[in-house]
Amino acid sequence: MSSNSKQNQHLTEVAKVDDAYLSALLLCFSRVFPAILNAAVDLNLFDVIAKAKSPNLSASEVASLLPNQHPQLANRVERILPVLASYSLLNCSIRTNEDGKRERVYALSPVGQYFAFDDDGGSLAPLSALNTKDAILDPNCNTHFENVYGMPSYQYMEKNTELNDIFYKAMGHSGPLEVKRVLKLYKGFEGVSTLVDVGGGVGETLREIISAYPSIKGINFDLPQMIQNAPQHPGIKHVGGDMFESVPNGDVILLKLVCHNWPDEDCIKFLRNCHKALSPHGKVIVLDYIIPEIPNSSNISKHTYTIDNLMFLAHGAKERTENEFENLCKSSGFSKFHVASSDISAMSGVMEFYK
Repeated sequence: MSSNSKQNQHLTEVAKVDDAYLSALLLCFSRVFPAILNAAVDLNLFDVIAKAKSPNLSASEVASLLPNQHPQLANRVERILPVLASYSLLNCSIRTNEDGKRERVYALSPVGQYFAFDDDGGSLAPLSALNTKDAILDPNCNTHFENVYGMPSYQYMEKNTELNDIFYKAMGHSGPLEVKRVLKLYKGFEGVSTLVDVGGGVGETLREIISAYPSIKGINFDLPQMIQNAPQHPGIKHVGGDMFESVPNGDVILLKLVCHNWPDEDCIKFLRNCHKALSPHGKVIVLDYIIPEIPNSSNISKHTYTIDNLMFLAHGAKERTENEFENLCKSSGFSKFHVASSDISAMSGVMEFYK
């Protein structure tokens, strides 16, 4: 068998495993989509789109037809429409406007038509009922979690030690699975001297990387309360601090599933600190979800847009397209943006920001 044939066979096997892994992840986050569907039903989105004069509407055009107008409404509507498209409730396409800007536009799909009321008042919409519409309509609702529980999710977890333990245990056990998949195909850690994992938790990610690249000096950087019980591991130094204040120096900085926890303005703050901490010609490796510009019914589209809405409801944060990551990169002072892989794992993105 030729080397090309072996490589193609390997990639096919990886793709099969990835799809199975994504199917499992979709089950883990299966509670999110019903909340999004219920928000769409509560907002009468399907009827709004069905009765509009234009067959294809942008998020801002849909938002203009809703009550409780406020500056964030169009952005919030844009968060849920791609998820509905991923589950085939809407059809999505790209429209180029007169100013040359591209934007998604949406139309009812054959499936989505069943959630709009027909001439006889028939609809499947009443079968769905949860009160998540306030996350979209209430301009004072920064996060749905905070609206329900009265405090941000991370602050709530600090007070609820059982939930906090469950959350960090889940992150600790699922993280190495992702990293192992990345290390199989991504070789960007070769030749690295000092690697700083910003938001590295208890160091599980660094441990996997240093096991594959033992010459790397690892710095695991997170909040002091996060690293206080972190296990010791050869080649890893735990450092407590705040990434919004400063970041330890290194020739490579790793951000694994950090950007999706924060809105753009906060990402730019800690990315600029990363830029300052890098050696000349250093880079930031960003492992994060990359959502497709046009949602589709694939598992990766469903998963990434589901997580996007989970981050919105829980943290007021977001997942991003490739172009949105490039904008973050350039806005933070980096000179070059490179997508090393867009489908390497269920995270679907390994990106490099060069100083």
